[in-house]
Amino acid sequence: MAPAPFLPGLLIALPLTGAALVPLTAALTRRSTGWLALAFHAGTAAAALALFLRVPASGPIRYALGGWPGPWGIEIYFDGLSTLFALLVAGTSLAAAWVPPGAAETGAGGGRPAPVRDGLRRGALLLLLSGLVGMVATRDLFNLFVFMEVSSLAAATLVASGGGRAPVAAFRYLLAGTVAGSLYLFGVGFLYAVSGTLNLDDLAARLPGADAAPAVAVGVALVAVGLFLKAALFPLHGWLPDAYVQAPVPASAFIAAVMAKVSAYAVLRLFGVALGGTEVGAAALEAALWLGILGTVAGGVFALAQREVSRMLAWSSVGAMGTVLLGIALGTPAAITGALFHAAAHALAKGCLFFGAGGVRSGSFGGPAGAGADDYRRGWAGLGGRAPFTAAALSLAAFSMVGLPPAAGFFSKYLLLDAALDAGSAAGNAAFAALLLSSLFSAIYFLRVVESIWFRSAAAGAGSRAPGPGRRPLAAAAITLGAAVLALGVFAGPFRERALADWNARPAGEAATLSPAAGAAPR
Repeated sequence: MAPAPFLPGLLIALPLTGAALVPLTAALTRRSTGWLALAFHAGTAAAALALFLRVPASGPIRYALGGWPGPWGIEIYFDGLSTLFALLVAGTSLAAAWVPPGAAETGAGGGRPAPVRDGLRRGALLLLLSGLVGMVATRDLFNLFVFMEVSSLAAATLVASGGGRAPVAAFRYLLAGTVAGSLYLFGVGFLYAVSGTLNLDDLAARLPGADAAPAVAVGVALVAVGLFLKAALFPLHGWLPDAYVQAPVPASAFIAAVMAKVSAYAVLRLFGVALGGTEVGAAALEAALWLGILGTVAGGVFALAQREVSRMLAWSSVGAMGTVLLGIALGTPAAITGALFHAAAHALAKGCLFFGAGGVRSGSFGGPAGAGADDYRRGWAGLGGRAPFTAAALSLAAFSMVGLPPAAGFFSKYLLLDAALDAGSAAGNAAFAALLLSSLFSAIYFLRVVESIWFRSAAAGAGSRAPGPGRRPLAAAAITLGAAVLALGVFAGPFRERALADWNARPAGEAATLSPAAGAAPR
C-alpha cells in the first residue's frame, strides 16, 4: 500500500493514467483491454478504501500538488466526508467496469464491440472516474471547474456511444454541461476579482469583508445556478432522463448512480465553507430548498407515469436529487446527514436497478428483448423465476428507493423527515409533506415492478429467449450493489457517525448551519 501522503494524488492520477493508456493499448494491440481497465478501476477503489480507513486515525489530509501549499498552490483535501464520496464513486465505477461495454447491446445480451471502440469506452469511463474523484477532492474553485468539464466531456462521450437516439441525448447533455460550466466559471471570475483567491478556505477568510460588494452577489448567484444545473435540480433537470436511458448499460448505471450526487456534494462544500454565509448565498439555498421540494414531488409524478422501467428510474432520479438538495438546504447537521445518507443509498440502489434494467431490456436474463422489453409488465414479468438472486437484489434496491427497512433508504428518509419536522418552519413542514408524498409515489411505481417480478407469470413476457452471455457480469454487478444497499442499512449508525465527524469539527470558515430555514442565520 502506498504511503498515506501519496494516496490523494494517486486516487486522481490512477484513473487519469488509465484513461490515456487503455484506448492506446486497444488501438495498438487490437484486442480487448478489459482486464487492464479493470486493474485501474480496482487500484483507484483500493486507494479510496485506504484513505477511508486512514483518515479517522490521521485526521484530514491536505495534499499540495507540486509542493505549493494553499492558498498559492492547488490543494487536494480529504476528510471523512470526502473519503466517503470518493469510495462511493470508485466502488460504483468498479462494478460498472466489471460489465463489458457491449454486454447488453444485442438481443442475446452478448454484444462485443470492436476492440478500439471498446478501449475508447473503457477509457472514457476511467476519465469520468478521474473527473468525479477530482471534484470530490479539490479545494480550489478553478480546478473544480476543470474536473467538472472533464467529467462532462467523458459522460457525453459515453452517452453518445449508446446508439439510436443516444447522440441527441449526448448533445443535450453536453449543451447543459457547457451552460452550467460557463455560469460557474463566470461566477468564480467575479469572486476572484473581489477576493484575489481561488482557494476555498482562503476565500472563506476573505469573503466576509467583501460581502456587500455587488460582484460577490453576482458571483455567488452564477456559481449556484451552475451547480444546480449540474445537479439536475428541478426545473433544471431536462438533460437527465434521456442521458440516463440512452447510454450503454455500464455507463448509464455509473452516471445515474453518482454523477449528479457529486455536484450536490460540491454545493455542500462550497456553500458550507464560504458561500452560504453571504446574503445571496443564503437566498440561493432558500431557493434550492423550495425547488428541492417541488422536484421531490415532480420527479415522483413523472416516474409514476412511465411504463418503461429505465425511464421510470431516470425520472425518479429527478425526485431524488430534489430530496438531496432539500436536505442540504435545510442546513442542520441532522438534515445534512440525512441528505448524505440519501445520496449514498440512492446511488447504490439506482446503480443496481440500472444494471437490472439493462439486462432485462437486452434479454440477458431471458424473456423478451428489444422494443417494449423494458415495460414492467413484459420483460420484468417472471424475472424471479429466471434469475432469482438478481431479482432479489433488484427487489431490495426497490425497497430502499421506497424507504422500507432494513434497506438503506429507510434510514435516510427517516433522518430527513425528522430534520424537516425539527426545522419548525413553513419550509420544513412543506419538505416533510413532499417527502411523504414522494414515498407514496415511490411505493406505487416500484412495488408494481416488484409485483411483476415475483407474481406475474413468465408467460406474460411473450417472445422469450434463452439467457444471453452477458447475464453473469450484469447479475454480479446488480447483486453486489444490492448487497451494499443492505449493508449500508445494517450499518446505518456508523455511517451517521462517520459522515459528519469532520464536518462538525469545522475548520476555519466552516458554517454551522447553511440556511435560515434551519432556524438560525448562517454566518
